[in-house]
Amino acid sequence: LDGLTTTAEEASEEATLEELIAEGESDELEFKASLRWDYREGQANKKLESVIIKTVAAFANSDGGTLLIGVDDDGNAIGLDNDYASLKGDKDRFELHMRNILNQHLGNAFVASSVRITFPQIGDVETCQVDIQPSHKPIIFSIKGENGVLTEKFYVRSGNSSPELSVSEFDSYRKTHFGS
Repeated sequence: LDGLTTTAEEASEEATLEELIAEGESDELEFKASLRWDYREGQANKKLESVIIKTVAAFANSDGGTLLIGVDDDGNAIGLDNDYASLKGDKDRFELHMRNILNQHLGNAFVASSVRITFPQIGDVETCQVDIQPSHKPIIFSIKGENGVLTEKFYVRSGNSSPELSVSEFDSYRKTHFGS
């Protein structure tokens, strides 16, 4: 019976994930092909990690949401094998690496309390699902720009994108969204 229950749960999870993907990207759902594998260049590119940080921060600064890694922009589950290979590990190493970069940029307390990471499968393709709860305070993070200088960034969700807000926009958004 346990085997049947697990199979039914897996089938339900898979159907739910497929349904989620079929809905497409929105203000609450984003697809990223990879954490750090650059499909254009055919190699690891740590700069791609900043896109993941930006997306998590944008969801946190808005109403929360779900980031699916290992799913391309067209909603095809392409998996995490290239990320795993670039990290010389498996999903445990992937999760540890992702938590480390999120902790470094967004803070341990926020990540521990508001970010849930799971690894659902679609068929035999493993993906990473990052569920982000809305933050009660603005999530601002520093990242090195092209010139190597650290710059503070604030992102929100707007439809299916994560735009950066300027300082003047931030103040207005902070007052209306966070109430302070």
